[in-house]
Amino acid sequence: MNNNDAIAQAYLFFQHGQLEAAHAILQPLAQQAAADFNLLHLAGAVAAGLQLHVQAIELYRRALALTPGDLAVSYKLGRVLYDTGKHQEALSLYLQLIAAGVQHADVFHAAGLLLQDFNRNEEALQTLEHALRLAPQNADAWHRHGVVLERLQRPGDALQSLQQAVVLAPEQTVYRFDLALLQYELHRNEEALASVDQVLAQEPDFGDGWVCRAASLGRLRRYEESIVAAKKALSLRAGYADASVNLALTLLALGRFDEAWPLYEARWQGERADPQRHGSIARWPGVDVAAGKTVLLWAEQGLGDAIQFSRYAQQVAALGANVVLEVHAALKTLLQTLETDPESGRPTRIIVKAIGEDLPAADYQVALMSLPLMFGTRPDTIPSPQAYLRAGSHMQQRWAQSLEQGRDGVRPLRIGIVCSGNAGNHNDRRRSIPLQSFGPLLDIANAEFFLLQPELRRRDADWLQTTSVLQWPGRELQAFDDTAALIANLDLVVGVDT
Repeated sequence: MNNNDAIAQAYLFFQHGQLEAAHAILQPLAQQAAADFNLLHLAGAVAAGLQLHVQAIELYRRALALTPGDLAVSYKLGRVLYDTGKHQEALSLYLQLIAAGVQHADVFHAAGLLLQDFNRNEEALQTLEHALRLAPQNADAWHRHGVVLERLQRPGDALQSLQQAVVLAPEQTVYRFDLALLQYELHRNEEALASVDQVLAQEPDFGDGWVCRAASLGRLRRYEESIVAAKKALSLRAGYADASVNLALTLLALGRFDEAWPLYEARWQGERADPQRHGSIARWPGVDVAAGKTVLLWAEQGLGDAIQFSRYAQQVAALGANVVLEVHAALKTLLQTLETDPESGRPTRIIVKAIGEDLPAADYQVALMSLPLMFGTRPDTIPSPQAYLRAGSHMQQRWAQSLEQGRDGVRPLRIGIVCSGNAGNHNDRRRSIPLQSFGPLLDIANAEFFLLQPELRRRDADWLQTTSVLQWPGRELQAFDDTAALIANLDLVVGVDT
């Protein structure tokens, strides 16, 4: 059998999926024939099919040395480079083809995926859009297009792209699941539930799908069904952190604290888990080991969580422990009011430190949001001392004088407003609303209104310019104790729940 007949036979084997047989013919020929482009191309494809990546790369490169810029070989080489983790080389190869004027949808598609992997999202978007102009029926390109748009904070456009991907490839559960997740983020909860139910009809053992179902049902206040879905996820994957946390939050909403707090400890293993600090210090065993010990309580998650759960510092100190409370720097001054007894003026057993400051030696440590578990907190035993945080009296007096300055007649009702939280929070769509939404409130007669946040988003700042009724102290609110002092002089605060 001459070389041409052998190559033809190998090609037949390749077409019928008999890769080992094809490889047995081609490998010795490829070692002998240094200048046969077609042989090297076919041998490279067979090696790639057998996952012989190093060999495939070498054969493809030899073929390209004979015919530089060949589209088919270049594209296949890029795929093997990608499969072997050489993503930058693969991207460079595809971008070279594009720069050379290649107009092939697969090349633009592959380049778009790699640009997305490198978080070059604007370039990825442009490249994927070019791929879609060349091949508008490419479902995966529509899917990736939607993912990039979501990264670029264009959720409405992303939704359309993901919907198109699902239309073109309804059998691809990953497309429909990503659509369900985006619908959930956009608070299109009924749609998210419908989408994830279709996913689960195709893949009934898909744990992430059951978690999404549980979360969507929770939003719809169908709590018992949400619990069933979360437990189904846990039955599919023991120790599934996201399912445990979702179930914990649902149980908390129902007031079933005894079941919820142990499950909430799984938050440290979730996808969005905060890092656990102070791992070199032993975890506090609980309320039976406190007297005479120094216990470090450290803030986790957001500012509001630290404010809410700092009430437990007094509970730990009441057990006879010396408490070090470590919180965000912005909260330090406000929470330092815990260091002094408001009635006697004497120091308490609590000292407050900012994250990053040097800390005194501690016997034990525990995260603030684990304290309800340790104290066995139920709805009727939530620690609620009156005003466990307070602004300094001198700051309260300064605001009182400022508010009364130049005033004659009856004191108006004083109302504070908060319209938004941290724009960078992944859940911001649920937490913030346009300032303009408070507009009707400003029509209340004999009332003064104060905007209680130091920063404003552009749309809110623009709207603020249209009204003279709402006062914005702005830069006077440098820290939380400034805000607390102003609030102490108000009658009412109306705010979003962050």
